[in-house]
Amino acid sequence: MNYTSEVAIAIRRTPQESLSEALSKLLAPPTPKGPIDRVIIKPSIYKPRLAGNTNSDLVGALIRLFKSIAPVLVVESDNPLRNAEDAFRQSSYHTLEGKTTTLVNLSKSDLAPVKMAGHLFKSKPMPTLLTGSRMLINAATIKVDSGISVIGASMKNLFGLLPEVDKSVYHDRIDDALVDLLQAFRPDLTVVDLTEIVIGQREEGQVAKVGGVVVGTDPVAVDTFCCDLVGIDAFNVPYIVKAYELGLGEALIDRIGIRGTEYQKRKIYDSLKIQMPPRK
Repeated sequence: MNYTSEVAIAIRRTPQESLSEALSKLLAPPTPKGPIDRVIIKPSIYKPRLAGNTNSDLVGALIRLFKSIAPVLVVESDNPLRNAEDAFRQSSYHTLEGKTTTLVNLSKSDLAPVKMAGHLFKSKPMPTLLTGSRMLINAATIKVDSGISVIGASMKNLFGLLPEVDKSVYHDRIDDALVDLLQAFRPDLTVVDLTEIVIGQREEGQVAKVGGVVVGTDPVAVDTFCCDLVGIDAFNVPYIVKAYELGLGEALIDRIGIRGTEYQKRKIYDSLKIQMPPRK
């Protein structure tokens, strides 16, 4: 079988061990495209007091692995429920700050117009730190969403790069927005935290405790694999289909090479099969 993309999975005792092992399995590991002056990590901490946020230990592991390349910025934007500073503090991210690491509120950053593909945005004021000589790491989680986007994973996490506090104004065209963001700010590395996956509404607090990580350099392929994990057909997710049709990544699960032991694959699938409710 000729694979067009790859993802790697690993389940170990700690996020650091899982991340290191998964990255070592990639045949084409992420490498900066020339000299860079900063590494940017975008976690998912939309509602810090609820389940489904990127584990701070995983972000800490990313910092330790990449801080030798350049100083690290961990970024998030404000939303109507909280500001980024509160999100960092409530999620214990403040413990990650140090000589090589800074927490940054994108909603308070300097902005400059960025040309985009024009599916929704032709030009958009965006934080200047997202442009230029940087390495972008998207560190997301999986959230099944029966409303806005079917599933939230790595591509949906890019929505948080928008500096506006109220991003709901773009919900009616979120698929176009996500494709524009992917083309303008394609991550060099995509990581999906499988520490726990939310079951149903986040407010109910039910999670499937899985552990481990998924990594890849093709965010469309990573999201396609995440869809497969939770029993969703990626071709029922409009923004994945749109990205695939534009040639931005692979959405055919049979054409994605899954790097990892058969035991680890089965452990992930069996864990979710036991804990996730059947899809209607």
